[in-house]
Amino acid sequence: MAAPPPPLPPDVRRLELTRGTVFPLVGGRSAWSREHLLPIFGTIVAGLSLIAVPIPGLNFNANKEINEAWQVYVLIAIYIAFLVNYYINQMCGRPRPGWLLALVAIFTLLMLGGSFWHVWYNLFYNVLPAAQWQKSTNATVRIAGWWFGTGLCEEGFKALPLIALALFGAGMTALGRSTTGWLSRFFAGFGRRFGLFEPLDGIVMGVASGSGFFIAETLLQYVPGVIKQVKYPGSQAFDGLVLLLGRGLPDIAEHSAWAGLFGYFIGLAVLRPGMAYILIPLGWLSAAALHAGWDAIDTVTNNGLIILGFWVFVGLLSYALLAGAIFKAREISPRRRIRIAAELQRRAAAPPLSTVGNVALAAAEVPDGD
Repeated sequence: MAAPPPPLPPDVRRLELTRGTVFPLVGGRSAWSREHLLPIFGTIVAGLSLIAVPIPGLNFNANKEINEAWQVYVLIAIYIAFLVNYYINQMCGRPRPGWLLALVAIFTLLMLGGSFWHVWYNLFYNVLPAAQWQKSTNATVRIAGWWFGTGLCEEGFKALPLIALALFGAGMTALGRSTTGWLSRFFAGFGRRFGLFEPLDGIVMGVASGSGFFIAETLLQYVPGVIKQVKYPGSQAFDGLVLLLGRGLPDIAEHSAWAGLFGYFIGLAVLRPGMAYILIPLGWLSAAALHAGWDAIDTVTNNGLIILGFWVFVGLLSYALLAGAIFKAREISPRRRIRIAAELQRRAAAPPLSTVGNVALAAAEVPDGD
């Protein structure tokens, strides 16, 4: 006869079969929580939408085949942007709700299709003039043209919504302090909901703005351009899809990464307004240098392997810089410190769970989500 199991140590309680243990879907932090359900839901919706193509009433082109291709382009572009923003927002501890990030992306997209973009573009490409420099026979001048034109122009444009939200948040905060009662609470709450107050806000809003720029630039400029070069609808649809995937899949290391990096410096400038005259140009120049390097490599060499290798290097470097900015932003975030302190206090007041020994709660164990 087998020997009975040894008794449990006095500080360990035997497992109890509770409802949450038997039915984990309803126990504690369940699979219905937002951070787990949302990407699955988005993937299901995107897949079913692609199956539903052609979608009635959604017309982009008079040609039936090309219109179906455009429906696929739009769905894939939105899905890629959603995944990129969801991933970065999770890395940042979800400092901002998804609807606000969607508004930032839509605002950038609409601005890129409006008249203001043409004024902004003319300033950098014709007044400076970056367009003339890009046609120079001197490689250094051509690189400078890409840096001033593509780099400073596009990265500065993507940062405009962030700067506007930072100023809006500061203005609402000032109004809240200068008023009293419900009006003070209204201004302060309105500013907290929409404003940019720290580097984490700047990163996620910058990534959202970069995604809006990627969608607009790819679908309004590059895809139509490649479609016009091909004669048959089938080839047009295929080439357009290849271009969309080629530009969209690395988006987390391109437009969104560069805009998020610049957003980090804008958030730093909000925390340290006295250093804004250094931090904002530093962020702008850094993002512009990465962007210009990505676009200007073919002015230095025509070797496809070297160009591809350089793109991989710049992409990895861009994402590494963005990830480093995220970790540092989490470390210095005032809002995250308050949330961790509140969670530590709540857990200290809660009845103890069955544990092995007394293990102190570390800050890393505190959930970042709301």
